[in-house]
Amino acid sequence: MTVKGLIFDLDGTLVDTLDDLTDAMNAALAQLGRPQHAPEQCRTMIGYGLHTFAEKALGPDHADLADDLVERMAAYYLDHCLIKTTAYDGMTETIERVSKQGLKLAVLTNKNQQPSEIITRHYFGDAVFDPIVGAAVDRKTKPDPTMALDILSQWNLGAGEVLFVGDSETDVQTAINAGLRCIGCVWGFRGEAGLREAGADILIDHPRQILECIG
Repeated sequence: MTVKGLIFDLDGTLVDTLDDLTDAMNAALAQLGRPQHAPEQCRTMIGYGLHTFAEKALGPDHADLADDLVERMAAYYLDHCLIKTTAYDGMTETIERVSKQGLKLAVLTNKNQQPSEIITRHYFGDAVFDPIVGAAVDRKTKPDPTMALDILSQWNLGAGEVLFVGDSETDVQTAINAGLRCIGCVWGFRGEAGLREAGADILIDHPRQILECIG
């Protein structure tokens, strides 16, 4: 079937948010008197939602601080989410070309809703991705397929007409759970081995290859 829509993960797929996420988490950890982490350590913690990020950053002996850490980190991040974040090389141009072809584009991320909207619209414009779906109260997060299936319903498209584009095992599993084919972005936070093991249908190492996947 012809590809008519693409659902994108955000962190590690469309944009490199690692440094801003690390800085926000470390600022919150410092407020609680807990040890900080290097970006490469945080890389392995990201992608499962903010609460899981906090739990991993604290370690099992201090899990009771997770709610407090989440609140502090989220507040700091909202004001600092565009400091060091960048769109991946070639991504802006690729998204422009895909959008001009008339495909429907959405973002589905485990990042909180407000920074998801700020970042996506800052780098790609206000009208390119619709919907932008982030984490919110009473909203199921990836790899649960509910929100992916809701996007398909909004678009009135079948699973065979939409590709999921992501960089993590969570994204691959979300695609599998929703009956979608998955493009694995090896430039992201997990790398080729994890995506291959998770079962990504296609692996790409540059955003322009997305154009080949829909061609």
